[in-house]
Amino acid sequence: MMNASDASSPEVPKKLQRTVKKLAALGEAPVLIAPAIVHSQASSQMLAIARIGMLDKVLGYLVTTAKNVHFVRTGLAWDKVQTVPLEKIEDLEYVDEFHSNTMSLKVGGRAEKIIFYDDMDGIRFYQYMKNKQWQK
Repeated sequence: MMNASDASSPEVPKKLQRTVKKLAALGEAPVLIAPAIVHSQASSQMLAIARIGMLDKVLGYLVTTAKNVHFVRTGLAWDKVQTVPLEKIEDLEYVDEFHSNTMSLKVGGRAEKIIFYDDMDGIRFYQYMKNKQWQK
Protein backbone atom coordinates (compact mmCIF):
# COMPACT_ATOMS: atom_id res chain seq x y z
CA MET A 1 0.00 0.00 0.00
CA MET A 2 1.16 3.46 -0.69
CA ASN A 3 0.90 5.65 2.39
CA ALA A 4 0.73 9.43 2.51
CA SER A 5 2.96 9.57 5.57
CA ASP A 6 5.86 8.26 3.45
CA ALA A 7 5.72 11.38 1.24
CA SER A 8 3.34 14.19 0.46
CA SER A 9 1.04 11.78 -1.39
CA PRO A 10 0.95 8.04 -2.10
CA GLU A 11 2.51 6.59 -5.24
CA VAL A 12 -0.19 6.01 -7.82
CA PRO A 13 -0.02 2.81 -9.92
CA LYS A 14 -0.02 3.51 -13.66
CA LYS A 15 -3.38 1.73 -14.16
CA LEU A 16 -4.99 3.98 -11.56
CA GLN A 17 -3.70 7.39 -12.67
CA ARG A 18 -6.79 8.30 -14.73
CA THR A 19 -9.15 7.86 -11.74
CA VAL A 20 -6.81 9.51 -9.22
CA LYS A 21 -6.55 12.59 -11.48
CA LYS A 22 -10.36 12.82 -11.58
CA LEU A 23 -10.55 12.49 -7.79
CA ALA A 24 -7.89 15.19 -7.36
CA ALA A 25 -9.88 17.51 -9.63
CA LEU A 26 -12.80 17.02 -7.23
CA GLY A 27 -10.59 17.94 -4.27
CA GLU A 28 -10.03 14.37 -3.08
CA ALA A 29 -6.35 13.60 -2.72
CA PRO A 30 -5.61 9.94 -1.93
CA VAL A 31 -4.38 9.17 1.57
CA LEU A 32 -4.00 5.39 1.09
CA ILE A 33 -3.97 3.24 -2.05
CA ALA A 34 -4.03 -0.55 -1.86
CA PRO A 35 -4.63 -3.42 -4.27
CA ALA A 36 -7.93 -4.94 -3.11
CA ILE A 37 -11.18 -6.35 -4.49
CA VAL A 38 -14.79 -6.38 -3.34
CA HIS A 39 -15.97 -9.93 -2.66
CA SER A 40 -19.43 -9.56 -4.21
CA GLN A 41 -17.96 -8.39 -7.53
CA ALA A 42 -15.30 -11.07 -7.85
CA SER A 43 -15.21 -14.54 -9.37
CA SER A 44 -13.64 -17.41 -7.45
CA GLN A 45 -10.52 -17.08 -9.64
CA MET A 46 -10.25 -13.35 -8.85
CA LEU A 47 -10.57 -14.10 -5.13
CA ALA A 48 -7.83 -16.71 -5.32
CA ILE A 49 -5.50 -14.29 -7.11
CA ALA A 50 -6.09 -11.67 -4.42
CA ARG A 51 -5.73 -14.07 -1.49
CA ILE A 52 -2.35 -15.33 -2.65
CA GLY A 53 -1.21 -11.78 -3.33
CA MET A 54 -0.39 -11.96 -7.04
CA LEU A 55 0.53 -8.29 -7.43
CA ASP A 56 1.26 -8.75 -11.15
CA LYS A 57 -2.47 -9.48 -11.62
CA VAL A 58 -4.09 -6.68 -9.62
CA LEU A 59 -7.76 -6.47 -10.53
CA GLY A 60 -8.86 -3.61 -8.30
CA TYR A 61 -7.79 -0.96 -5.85
CA LEU A 62 -9.05 0.61 -2.67
CA VAL A 63 -8.39 4.36 -2.75
CA THR A 64 -8.97 6.13 0.56
CA THR A 65 -9.29 9.91 0.76
CA ALA A 66 -10.07 12.17 3.70
CA LYS A 67 -13.79 12.00 2.80
CA ASN A 68 -14.44 8.70 1.01
CA VAL A 69 -13.35 5.16 0.27
CA HIS A 70 -13.35 4.40 -3.47
CA PHE A 71 -13.33 0.85 -4.85
CA VAL A 72 -11.80 1.01 -8.33
CA ARG A 73 -11.77 -1.69 -11.01
CA THR A 74 -9.50 -0.45 -13.75
CA GLY A 75 -10.40 -0.99 -17.39
CA LEU A 76 -8.98 -0.19 -20.81
CA ALA A 77 -11.41 2.59 -21.74
CA TRP A 78 -12.83 3.54 -18.32
CA ASP A 79 -12.65 2.57 -14.68
CA LYS A 80 -15.55 1.38 -12.56
CA VAL A 81 -15.63 3.33 -9.30
CA GLN A 82 -17.83 2.74 -6.27
CA THR A 83 -17.69 5.38 -3.55
CA VAL A 84 -18.57 5.09 0.12
CA PRO A 85 -18.47 8.25 2.28
CA LEU A 86 -16.47 7.68 5.46
CA GLU A 87 -19.31 8.95 7.64
CA LYS A 88 -21.59 6.20 6.23
CA ILE A 89 -19.29 3.40 7.43
CA GLU A 90 -20.85 1.88 10.53
CA ASP A 91 -18.19 -0.70 11.39
CA LEU A 92 -15.03 -2.36 10.14
CA GLU A 93 -13.74 -5.71 11.31
CA TYR A 94 -11.42 -8.48 10.26
CA VAL A 95 -12.83 -11.73 8.94
CA ASP A 96 -11.06 -14.77 10.48
CA GLU A 97 -8.66 -12.58 12.49
CA PHE A 98 -6.04 -11.63 9.88
CA HIS A 99 -5.86 -15.10 8.26
CA SER A 100 -7.48 -14.28 4.94
CA ASN A 101 -6.52 -10.62 4.27
CA THR A 102 -10.27 -9.95 4.39
CA MET A 103 -12.20 -7.20 6.15
CA SER A 104 -15.89 -6.68 6.52
CA LEU A 105 -17.07 -3.11 5.95
CA LYS A 106 -20.58 -2.39 7.26
CA VAL A 107 -22.61 0.35 5.54
CA GLY A 108 -26.36 0.88 5.86
CA GLY A 109 -26.85 -2.28 7.89
CA ARG A 110 -25.19 -4.43 5.21
CA ALA A 111 -21.66 -5.80 5.21
CA GLU A 112 -19.32 -6.14 2.26
CA LYS A 113 -16.09 -8.11 2.34
CA ILE A 114 -12.90 -6.52 1.01
CA ILE A 115 -9.96 -8.78 0.16
CA PHE A 116 -6.53 -7.15 0.25
CA TYR A 117 -3.68 -8.53 -1.85
CA ASP A 118 -1.24 -7.83 1.00
CA ASP A 119 -2.11 -8.21 4.68
CA MET A 120 -0.01 -5.13 5.57
CA ASP A 121 -2.25 -3.02 3.32
CA GLY A 122 -5.27 -4.30 5.21
CA ILE A 123 -3.63 -3.48 8.54
CA ARG A 124 -2.80 0.09 7.40
CA PHE A 125 -6.35 0.61 6.14
CA TYR A 126 -7.81 -0.79 9.37
CA GLN A 127 -5.60 1.45 11.52
CA TYR A 128 -6.39 4.53 9.43
CA MET A 129 -10.12 3.89 9.59
CA LYS A 130 -10.18 3.11 13.30
CA ASN A 131 -8.04 6.15 14.17
CA LYS A 132 -9.90 8.46 11.83
CA GLN A 133 -13.49 7.29 11.83
CA TRP A 134 -14.28 5.98 15.28
CA GLN A 135 -11.88 8.06 17.35
CA LYS A 136 -13.60 9.01 20.59
